[in-house]
Formats: sequence, structure tokens, C-alpha cells
Amino acid sequence: MEKRSNIKRHSFLKVDIEYYFLFILTLILSIIGLIMISSSSDSIGERYFNDPYWFIRRQLIWWAISFIFFILASRINYHYYKGFFSNSVIVILIVLLALVLIFGTEIGGSKRWLSLWFFSIQPSEFVKIALVILFSSNLDRKYKDNKHIKNIVFPSFFILCVVAILIFLEPDLGSVIVIGLIIFIVLFVGGLKFKHLFGLGFIGLAVTVSFLFLEDYRIERIFAFINGIRESGEVNFQISQSLIALGSGNLTGLGLHNSVQKYSYLPEAHTDFIFAIVGEELGLAGTILIVILFILFMFFGIRVCIKTKDYFGRVMAAGLTSIIIVPAIINISVVIGMIPVKGLALPFISFGGSSLLTSMISVGILLNISRHNTSPERIQNDLDN
Repeated sequence: MEKRSNIKRHSFLKVDIEYYFLFILTLILSIIGLIMISSSSDSIGERYFNDPYWFIRRQLIWWAISFIFFILASRINYHYYKGFFSNSVIVILIVLLALVLIFGTEIGGSKRWLSLWFFSIQPSEFVKIALVILFSSNLDRKYKDNKHIKNIVFPSFFILCVVAILIFLEPDLGSVIVIGLIIFIVLFVGGLKFKHLFGLGFIGLAVTVSFLFLEDYRIERIFAFINGIRESGEVNFQISQSLIALGSGNLTGLGLHNSVQKYSYLPEAHTDFIFAIVGEELGLAGTILIVILFILFMFFGIRVCIKTKDYFGRVMAAGLTSIIIVPAIINISVVIGMIPVKGLALPFISFGGSSLLTSMISVGILLNISRHNTSPERIQNDLDN
């Protein structure tokens, strides 16, 4: 009886190496984010609020809140998110998305934020986690033992379509694309038949391309990307300034707080294009460091997915890892000019409370999956030794 008690305490402390690495990587990335937000937002804070610390103070508050949820999520058994919980959360978020369209704060021509008392939230960020849990739960309950496409089309894809339409109306096509890619990965890891995966992927791609040509500014961005540096003017202004920032940093950068581009030259320097400021102030060394950190995060996230024997946990681990990695790949690709401009935050690094909270909760759940799938045999061997 005493030995069983020891095993329980030991299993709480002894977890797989992925747990520790993901925990440390999350802390490092989020701390780098705080440093870079402080460095990149002082000029815009001074200009709009007469306070150079306006943005970093708010991000520190969000970091503290996010860290609490991060720890809580790592302690709650991930199986509790199945069924009723996932359905209830997605309904609440759909209501919030609808409220954004009615009462949302408009910034830059888009309504993406809902003001609640003294702070604002972006429901489209939290939807990513809810959809990953919803699809993982439905795949586990309906598809894994009876592989018919109808078992996941309703209600999962109906809810996905409702969410995608609401986010698109904000408008925020970038988030719709990210959510689509995340769900595609969830379905792939969930063992969806290739013909079904290909068919759903083709439909999603066709719809996305159609949406791209519904607005003139999106068409302009696409042609500006195709023409590259030959396309001058306002359309290519942001990416041109981003590349100037990256090039100015050389190998080691100009030093923290020494960015020139943040002084009204590079729009969204503390949010969507903060990676360019990293390149300017910390140089190639700083950008490579962040890329390596995200690669390591992806590596250990995949390891958690592979080592998880539970189908629900494995599929959800893949989705949660994608919530971090997919936006990171797209954001960095945009900043270095590899794909057309699309406003997306760089997880952990960009200013934004909703993005940070979503990222921290995602990793917290991922840590819980890792801990609950720690090998009992290894725990017993450690005790014996």
C-alpha cells in the first residue's frame, strides 16, 4: 500500500523529458516576447498614450494571468475536456464571435476584439483550442472505430463552418486559414482516410482562394507579392520596411531599444511584425534563436503526440502543437517576404493578451497529456533503483 502511494507521488514528479523541454521553451519564448514588446512598443506608447510603458505593462498583466492558466491547464486531466465541456465552450465562443460583429471594437477596418470592462479579448484566438478539443473528442467517440466520413461531418464541420463564417465577416481571413490548417492536421493525425482528407482539403483550398478574390485589397497584396520589389507604393510598403529592418540588424543587431523602424516606419512593429524588430535589434543571431526555439517546440510536441497511446490525447496533442507552430511559420514567412502579407501574431512574442493566453493554455494542456502518458514501467524502474 505504501509503495503504491510512493508511485503516485513519484509519477507526479517524474515525467518524460518532453514535459520539461516544453515547459522551459514556453518560458523562454514568453520572456523573449516581454523583452521585445518592451523594446518595440515604447515609441508607439509614447506617441498615442504619452507613456512608453503602456503596452508592456498590459502585456505583463496578461503574462501573469496566462501563467496561472498555464499551470492550471497542466494540472487538469485532459480527459475532462471531452463531450459536454467541449460542446459548451464552443457554443459560448460562437456567441462571443457574434457579439464581436455587433459590439466589437473596430481597428484598421476589422472588428476582432470585444471590449469587456477594462480589457479586450479576441474570441477567434480561443476558438482554436475549442475546435481542436471538439474535433479530437468527436473523432474519438465516432470515427476511430467506425471510419465513415458522416461521423465527423456532423456536427463538427457544421460548427467549423459557422465559426469560419463569423471570423471571415470580421474580416479575418488569416485566422480562418490558420484554423483550417490546424483542423487538417488534427484530421490527418486522427487517421482520416486519404480520399476524405484530400476531398476536404480541396474544398477548403477552393473556398479560401475564392475568398481571396472577393476584396480588392487582397488581390493587390497577391499581385504585389508576385511582383516583389518591382511593385512599389503602399501595398508593398510594410514588407519593404520589414526587410529593411531585418537587413539593418546584420549579424548581432543594433541592440535592444535601438530600432529605427519602430518609429512609424514599420506598421505593427510590436504585433504582427515584431520578428522584424527582433532581426533589427538582435540581428541574424536573434532571429535564428527564435526559429530554433520554435523548431524545438515542434519537435517535442510531435514526440508527445507519438508517445501518447490514448487516441484522444494523441490527436489533441497534434492540434495543440499546431496552434503554436502553424501561426509561427506563417508569421515568420510573411515578415521575411516568403508569402503575401497577412496579419497574424507570432505566438508568445507579439503583443496581445488573447494570443498569449491561448498559447499558454494550449501548452498547459499539452503538458498534461505528456504527464498522463508517462510510462508506468519507467516510474517503477526509477523507484526500484
